[in-house]
Amino acid sequence: MFSNIDRKTFNNEAMRGGTFLGLLWIAMYAAAVGGMSNPSYLPFFMILFIASPFYAAYLAKCFRKKYCNNVMRFTQAWLFILMEYICASLLSAIAIYIYLKFFDSTVITDTMSKMVQIIEQQPQIYGDSATQFKEAFELYSNLSIRDIVLNITTSNLMNGTIIAPVIALFIKRNQQ
Repeated sequence: MFSNIDRKTFNNEAMRGGTFLGLLWIAMYAAAVGGMSNPSYLPFFMILFIASPFYAAYLAKCFRKKYCNNVMRFTQAWLFILMEYICASLLSAIAIYIYLKFFDSTVITDTMSKMVQIIEQQPQIYGDSATQFKEAFELYSNLSIRDIVLNITTSNLMNGTIIAPVIALFIKRNQQ
């Protein structure tokens, strides 16, 4: 499977790419947290969110050009991108855990409680979704920091599992 590259180089470069992608996700999380108190951060969050798969593809393409003589099979591209997403998920999980545990564990619940108050003040606008949001908030407020981080990490891994084959289709290049 790795005939044109060795596993160590493959793993090292995928982990390096995952580190850069994880740093991008940490910035994205910081923009999301900042956007809860200041909406001017939300466009930054959206830009990083949309750029994330393109950045993963760019890193895989650079790997293909530098180490694979511009030839990379689908399975190699898929595994490379999947490994990037796994490493990025782990790095961002550590950063989010540290942030929630030691710096600000109430930022999300405070914002959600403010949203519940706004929704309760205008029940005619929100209708049945107001009670659904309130129930979701009650469930979320009972989660521990570990559960929140596990939920975010699982979501990142699922997104990576879904998007990795799509990106790999664009990155693969057969011998000519």
